[in-house]
Amino acid sequence: MKKTDQNHYECIIIGAGASGLFFAAGESLSVSSIRGRKLILEKTLRPGQKLLMSGGGMCNITHGGPIKTFIGRYGEDGRKIRTVLYRHSNLELMDMFRKLGVPLAERADGKVFPESMKAKDVLDALLSAAERSGWEIMTGAEVAGIACAAGTTAVTLSDGTELTSDKLVVATGGASYPATGSDGTFFKVLERDLGLQVSPLHPALSPVYVQDFRYEELAGVDFDDIEVKCGGNVSRGPALITHRGFSGPAILHISRYAYPGSDMVINYVPEMSTESMLAKMKEEQPGTNVTAGTYVASLTGLPKAFVNKVIRLPGEKFSTLSYREIQEIVSDITHHIYSVSGTGGWNDAMVTAGGISLDQIDLKTMKIKKDPGADVRIIGEALDICGESGGYNLQFAYSSAMAALEP
Repeated sequence: MKKTDQNHYECIIIGAGASGLFFAAGESLSVSSIRGRKLILEKTLRPGQKLLMSGGGMCNITHGGPIKTFIGRYGEDGRKIRTVLYRHSNLELMDMFRKLGVPLAERADGKVFPESMKAKDVLDALLSAAERSGWEIMTGAEVAGIACAAGTTAVTLSDGTELTSDKLVVATGGASYPATGSDGTFFKVLERDLGLQVSPLHPALSPVYVQDFRYEELAGVDFDDIEVKCGGNVSRGPALITHRGFSGPAILHISRYAYPGSDMVINYVPEMSTESMLAKMKEEQPGTNVTAGTYVASLTGLPKAFVNKVIRLPGEKFSTLSYREIQEIVSDITHHIYSVSGTGGWNDAMVTAGGISLDQIDLKTMKIKKDPGADVRIIGEALDICGESGGYNLQFAYSSAMAALEP
């Protein structure tokens, strides 16, 4: 197909999710190097559906504070993307939204949202910026194949239509929330047509379920601060009991390491060490005639209904407990071991762990290192990078998109 054909574009983006729209909107604010026709292909009938769901519909776009503090929020791969984040930081992202007319608000916990707390305002601003820059959006356009040759990429849609472009940007997302279009099926196309290796996909930032769960009636009980350990990793922060298991930031962060059969250890009062709690209990035991459940709830500040479920002998008088029984209660609170039965599936996971390995990508431009004969770049959640909740995944979507704008 010749470049003069009506189906030729200078740049095609596959995916109108966060990273694809960041690329298009960011291009509108920069000195554009994309002068010709440009097109976004979206598999679903509506762009940005997952973006509308982010942050509970409020769209937590990034996190405040120094960008250097972000590195540890992406696990071991954080070091690999350091230069990408530094070149296109949270401050740059926030400045972009201000230029697009979206006022921002930073909460006390550092999470940054649109001032309106409406994800729709973020999506509308990105779509408007893309339109101003001349991007067309074709919805209901599922890509079935890619072929690269002589500096041009041919994209074949599921209906047989063939489009060509000088630059192809893959922004297809992962496999979480498949109803929004990011169902993971495009990884097979990348493997087959571009010879790329895909790391195993795993739901991340999802609830964790445990064996012998017995807190169903306490669904909705939350904790301001717990410490969770799983698979040699540690997470700390708020948590929540659901009808089926555990959720909340501390749990979501650890979920990528939680597999059936692994142990998840929770300390419900991380500000108190096991030793200090044990010493305090022994000191106060004489003359304490309330039940163990009442005493422990008062000492720790934990909800009494939960304490009565999580500790042994909650109805016994605290003053009558043996030293061994007190040790067991302390362990129940500070070192409670649960056997993981599973995590939330793709419909519950906020993001995807796994995807195209970063080792296959030139992180200066997001181009694939293996020369396919044309300019192909991959950004956002399609890559094997997974951040904690709190705006870190949308930040990487932006940072990688801006890097892909480099010549």
